[in-house]
Order: sequence, then C-alpha cells, then structure tokens
Amino acid sequence: MLSLLFVWSSPITADSPRIEKFHDEEHALVTAPDGSLVPLSKLGSKPPFDITGMEGGQYLFMGPNEEEYRVYVPEVVTNQSKKRVIVCDQSQAVFADDYRIASARGVDEECE
Repeated sequence: MLSLLFVWSSPITADSPRIEKFHDEEHALVTAPDGSLVPLSKLGSKPPFDITGMEGGQYLFMGPNEEEYRVYVPEVVTNQSKKRVIVCDQSQAVFADDYRIASARGVDEECE
C-alpha cells in the first residue's frame, strides 16, 4: 500500500515530446493548416515546439495563433532523438519511426 502511495505522489518525470531544432532551419518548410508550405523563418516563432501528435510520417505541432502545423519526421531533431554515429565511407539514410519515410541526412557531416 505504501508503494502505491509513493507512485501516486511522485511527479511525472517523462518529458513530453517536442521539436528541439530543424536540421536546416534556414531552408526548412512546414505545412500550414490550409495545406500551403510555409518557410520556418516566416512562421514567427522558433523551436522548441511541443509535438501534439503524429500522422502519416509527420509531426503535428502548435505554431503561432494556436494553429497546428506539420513537418516530416526526418526534418527535425526532438528531445527524444538518438544521436546517430556516422561511419565514414558509407552512405547515410535516416528513417522515421515507421520506416516509410527516409532522408539522406548526415552525408556531409563529420564521420567516425
């Protein structure tokens, strides 16, 4: 019984998922609620953004004016992303969690 009381009184330590940064913030595009592509620089706010959901290989997040925007999973780094070790002399591909969308991120980065 004491252990249940401890669990109920403990604060939740898990962070909610959020977008920490875009791989290429200068050229990043997000999808607006009306379906148009909007440059991140025109959005008027910068990361971090709280992730509100995931749909079709895209993260949903709240932008300005409480409107929901979308971005493809491989385009961003989240607070739950894992750092990938890039091995020299091998082509690189980054896959979304559901493995339906891929990106060639890391091709020009330093390797080990």
